[in-house]
Amino acid sequence: MLKRIYLKLKSIKNIELYVAVFVALAVLAIVLIGGTEKKSLQNADDNSYISQMEHKICNVVEKIAGCGKATVAISYSSNEEKQYAYETEISTSGGVVKQTDSLVSVKGEPLVTKVLPPKILGVVVVAQGADNPIVRMKIVDVVVTLLGVSTNDVQVFTYKS
Repeated sequence: MLKRIYLKLKSIKNIELYVAVFVALAVLAIVLIGGTEKKSLQNADDNSYISQMEHKICNVVEKIAGCGKATVAISYSSNEEKQYAYETEISTSGGVVKQTDSLVSVKGEPLVTKVLPPKILGVVVVAQGADNPIVRMKIVDVVVTLLGVSTNDVQVFTYKS
């Protein structure tokens, strides 16, 4: 039975081409699906960090005297940034000093030394009581202090009645 299938497949013109295209498509699909999962996980981490910061700022702003209900939205541009460990090797040959840096890996994965959070572009706060200039200034100060952004990156609006 296998011999019949083999002979039938062998009689098809350019079968190698069809098999190669099929294998290439399968590999491409695996790579794309795998890349999407990894990116989704990273975006989930970024969204989690941003959500935590929005929640934290909202909690603090709502505790400011003269401020009521508040909503916070943070916009960011890049994903978290990872910094990796490098190993420096210095060798001397014939009076010439050569320095080479190589990435340190553990179990085939690069060793991450530091993870920097996403870059924040701006923050919008909508709060009750923000029509008062002193309350508005305090809200801006809270955001600047907690996120380390400039005052130009913070917009405060009054909650609609």
